[in-house]
Amino acid sequence: MKDSNTCPHCLQRNQIENGSCGDCNQLIILPADGAISIWRLGPVRGGLIGILARTISDALTVPCVIQPAFMDERPSLRPDWKGISSNVFLRQTHDRCKKREVAALGITERNIVPSASYNFLFGFAYLGLPAATASIHPLVQDDPTKEILIERLAKITLHELGHTFGLDHHSYEEDEGCLMVGDETVDCLEGVDSGNFRFCEACIAGIEKNRRIKMVRGC
Repeated sequence: MKDSNTCPHCLQRNQIENGSCGDCNQLIILPADGAISIWRLGPVRGGLIGILARTISDALTVPCVIQPAFMDERPSLRPDWKGISSNVFLRQTHDRCKKREVAALGITERNIVPSASYNFLFGFAYLGLPAATASIHPLVQDDPTKEILIERLAKITLHELGHTFGLDHHSYEEDEGCLMVGDETVDCLEGVDSGNFRFCEACIAGIEKNRRIKMVRGC
């Protein structure tokens, strides 16, 4: 199915290259040169994305731009799975990352899974690819307070964005006290809640080095 962006004003679907809506002419894509562009796959509950953007910006010292348009959910929907395709969602997000942007971040309320045999993923990214995704769905299963939900989502998104800056996982045995401690088997909220909320000095240096490279290359 062809990908599109939905205008939040008139709900018209537009080609992902369209900066303004072809129906109501409202701006639906904002410039994000030198910034992280935040996209929503379908509507996302209010009061989260603005706080998340500020948290990410403070942690990575990179501006964040919240895009007005909604990414089309249909290409990543998998009726026979327990949610949406993590690979397609990531590809949709990556397709929206413009050359001079630091990275694109996709957020969804839907469950994201890599195949029919998985129950959920908190987030998904490939090392060095300038795109990352995160799901709110597994973070709200115990009906958390808004403050706890925001902290959980911030941990997941910062961890996944760390991968876009070329950061790999620290092992649990290293005990670095860093957001990048973890592996692909993290599968419970207790693990998220007990995880760290900061990058170690080595990861901060890696982020800074990667950011300078991105700015020089204009990517």
